[in-house]
Amino acid sequence: MIRVGLNGFGRIGRAITRIISGRRDMKLVAVNDIDDDIENLSYLIKYDSTYGNFEKKVKTFKDHIFINKNKVNFYSKKNISSVPWKKNKIDILIEATGLVKNIKDSKLLIKKDVKKVLVTNSPKKNIDFYMIIGANEKNYDPTKHNIISTSICDASALSPVLKVIDDKFKIENGFVTTLHSILSYQNLLDGSLKSVANPTHGWKDYSLGRNSMASLIPKKTTAINAVEKTLPKIQGKMHGISFRIPTSIVCGSDISLKVIKDCKKKELINIFNNLAKKYPKIFELQNEKLVSIDHLKTSKSLIIDKNFIEVINSKFIKLILWYDNEWGYSNRVLDIAKLVYRKN
Repeated sequence: MIRVGLNGFGRIGRAITRIISGRRDMKLVAVNDIDDDIENLSYLIKYDSTYGNFEKKVKTFKDHIFINKNKVNFYSKKNISSVPWKKNKIDILIEATGLVKNIKDSKLLIKKDVKKVLVTNSPKKNIDFYMIIGANEKNYDPTKHNIISTSICDASALSPVLKVIDDKFKIENGFVTTLHSILSYQNLLDGSLKSVANPTHGWKDYSLGRNSMASLIPKKTTAINAVEKTLPKIQGKMHGISFRIPTSIVCGSDISLKVIKDCKKKELINIFNNLAKKYPKIFELQNEKLVSIDHLKTSKSLIIDKNFIEVINSKFIKLILWYDNEWGYSNRVLDIAKLVYRKN
């Protein structure tokens, strides 16, 4: 049984909480969040506008919550290093705030308080290894890698399929447009960039302060940089942009690739079919004509839409992917936790 600690109780933190409650190989032991209103946090576990009411029993006490019979200790410390993780005998700590200081201070916890730290982000510094299941997990070295980035949702979906295509047909260059659902820190009404409730952002585009429910908002994306950290062979060959779109969940990626080796549409479909059978946690090939919300709560890393697979002149590939940016991604975070624990 893997004892998990969680620092940060936002959308990803709560998705992880729900998923862990249904697993037998791990349990959530301790949570830290700057919000000290445990009643409110308990309420957010029980009721969710995206995923519906929680099927488990949740009971709140002064400093802990019971989810069914599992006791979860709650803390409200500003710094990750101030939480008594060692007292809670944490094996894997998941850092889900995205704050630079928490990521940096995670190094202070290794060996003394916890065995490994997973960061649900793709920061530039203070990371020993960037891991995406289906892309580079075989390169993980437990003797060297203690602070491990689980990357970001877009890269978690993009990297496995790009690796397969590059291995088989060799990518010459390509472009990705991600369609990303709104995030909790965006503005509901027009405001300045300072009004955006994300302490980690460094945006300078005034458009990112606009009403998130009224428009498609184009923005630069870190998805390709995150992909390159796990797939160095495609470094410098890809670029991309993102649109924030007024939906609450499930993202899409429109991928255009020029490859060096000849590729046929039928061959590509056959490859994806086989991948879906061999790696069902990662890949799915969608045959029906569906829309984004039909993939709500999918635990897959990515779903390839068969209806929009195209190959032009044996060299140009067009794909559309779907992925639940919270639920699917959170499932992979926990799979990484299990992999890291077993190899420790």
